[in-house]
Amino acid sequence: MNKLKRKAALVILTTVFVIGCSNTSTDALEQSRIQELRKDYPLSTGTVPYINMRDIPFKEILDIADSVIVAEVISQVVDVSVELPAEPGTPEGKLAEKDKSRGFEPYKPTFISYEVTVDEVIIGDEVKDTVNMMYNSELSEMEPRLRPGMKIIAAVKKMAGPQQEEGSYSFTRYGTYYIVDDRYVLSAFDSDSEEISNFTNITNGRTIDHLKSKIKELWN
Repeated sequence: MNKLKRKAALVILTTVFVIGCSNTSTDALEQSRIQELRKDYPLSTGTVPYINMRDIPFKEILDIADSVIVAEVISQVVDVSVELPAEPGTPEGKLAEKDKSRGFEPYKPTFISYEVTVDEVIIGDEVKDTVNMMYNSELSEMEPRLRPGMKIIAAVKKMAGPQQEEGSYSFTRYGTYYIVDDRYVLSAFDSDSEEISNFTNITNGRTIDHLKSKIKELWN
């Protein structure tokens, strides 16, 4: 390759590289902006000392979720006390029978609940226009604290028993992203776990459409 051709090739490669970098930057938030947004949309980093839990990758959350939705928080509603299903012959039923024989009251956890409007079902079963999303209040130190007006993308699971009939769903930080600056997302959780960090590295601070595409890839 003569000098002129070699120079032309380098110019083309440089142009492609610059354009590629430019496109990438427009598809992702700057780190300085992410740090600024984290003041209002912090990572959920808390733990519950007396509960032995492991961090769960997004893919595993999708494996048990019924749907992934785009939603806007209306308000936090009154905490809900839930009596867990305890059908005879099931582990829950046997535990309930044992507690009863010992004179213990059945375990009725209280759930922190948020009323949300559902703007879109990205994948999974259909969801009503307005539903409640909740998590066990014993996990309040580690789960996201939502505020009215917040928009989120969340993997949700239908609650059992009466709460299912009322259209209530459980959710967790492991399957939740905040929508920020109208078109970008910030993860509600990150971890040193390679599987978890690999996913947040390619989705955190990127566009809503990019996250949707990654969710659909994992769902299949």
